[in-house]
Amino acid sequence: MEKERKETEKAKERYDKATMKLHMLHNQYVLALKGAQLHQNQYYDTTLPLLLDSLQKMQEEMIKALKGIFDEYSQITSLVTEEIVNVHKEIQMSVEQIDPSTEYNNFIDVHRTTAAKEQEIEFDTSLLEENENLQANEIMWNNLTAESLQVM
Repeated sequence: MEKERKETEKAKERYDKATMKLHMLHNQYVLALKGAQLHQNQYYDTTLPLLLDSLQKMQEEMIKALKGIFDEYSQITSLVTEEIVNVHKEIQMSVEQIDPSTEYNNFIDVHRTTAAKEQEIEFDTSLLEENENLQANEIMWNNLTAESLQVM
């Protein structure tokens, strides 16, 4: 009788340890999924738009700098012959037509790509088929997991 009771206690301890490990792994999985979803949302909602805006502003600044260089060049070139005067006038008119804010409009329209499709990051519910007390996307908080969750 005593031997059966000890075996039952050991089996209960093993069951509790296995259940605790299962619940802790479930909680880590749920938290990892939430973290991945958060990072993905931040990438598509903030990082990618800021990167594209930054690239556009950089290109516009480069065009503005080139316009200044061309303008300065056209002002300091010699106007010795009538042919050079005509070329100089064309250069000056071309420089005046440069608009950094619209210089890449056609480029953007021609090379525009469709927005990258966000990958769905979802809980794999097949992991729960044999365990009814765990819920998808829900942290398991109980006396077995409370301490490890507080540490996290």
